[in-house]
Amino acid sequence: MKKCFLYAVSGVSVGELFGLIFSLFFSYLYNLKDYVPSAPTFTDHFSRPLNAVLVSVILWGMMGLVFSLGALIFNIEDWSILKRTIVNFIIYYCGFTPLAILAGWFPLNLINWLVFTGIFVMIYLIMWFINFYAVKQDLKKINRKLRQ
Repeated sequence: MKKCFLYAVSGVSVGELFGLIFSLFFSYLYNLKDYVPSAPTFTDHFSRPLNAVLVSVILWGMMGLVFSLGALIFNIEDWSILKRTIVNFIIYYCGFTPLAILAGWFPLNLINWLVFTGIFVMIYLIMWFINFYAVKQDLKKINRKLRQ
């Protein structure tokens, strides 16, 4: 239970940090006069910019929570790596997609949803292969040490 709580707190914090960094980056990238936490289609829903920032911070924290708690799936040693990967992907996708829509990151229509899904799958696969390669390298080091 303590591990889940620490994962949750860490995930919320990292989600908010990444959200802030990306929102600052895009505010500068688009040469905006004022800081905006998300796309105009999102911020226009709020009567005060401060309310948009507050809701954005909550959404970023929830995104971080989804990813940090979803990572706990890989601690279930009774499951195959395939089952863990599929369940992890489902948790990430089903948890993150509605939050991305609420954050105004893409308009909800079929084309944008398909593009989002394609990008999400590509990023997931890249991250999975990077982690797979890192674990494989760690196992090689451990096996070398065991042989010595």
